[in-house]
Amino acid sequence: MSWLVPAIGYVLALGALGVTSKLALETLSWKQLLPWTLLAYAVAVTVLLAMGRTDLRWHSGSGWAVATAALAVGSLILLFVALGLGEASKVVPVTAAYPAATVVLAALFLGENISVARVAGMLLVIAGVVVLTLTR
Repeated sequence: MSWLVPAIGYVLALGALGVTSKLALETLSWKQLLPWTLLAYAVAVTVLLAMGRTDLRWHSGSGWAVATAALAVGSLILLFVALGLGEASKVVPVTAAYPAATVVLAALFLGENISVARVAGMLLVIAGVVVLTLTR
């Protein structure tokens, strides 16, 4: 379970992202917030390159890496737009329903099984989103 600590860190960071983004969007547009995000990515990439932990050569999986980058940027822009229009306490729980999409897409494209337990989990996620979104 070596994945658990970084996964918990991701959850905490993503939770904080909803709050910090909403605070930034009180005075900036998503178009003004995006360059700061790019700068943070550039710093991370520069550090990894300087440490010899990554490279910019084309590898067999690089096409998927480009698709991943496009999805990451596009989804972050959509999050910024949603946060600019709505309450963070409602927007973030709705966006947290993405595991349901991942389960379905993993079944379609990766051949992963959708078990009864996974369907139940997806329904719980969706129910949680409904509860968090409808409450005041």
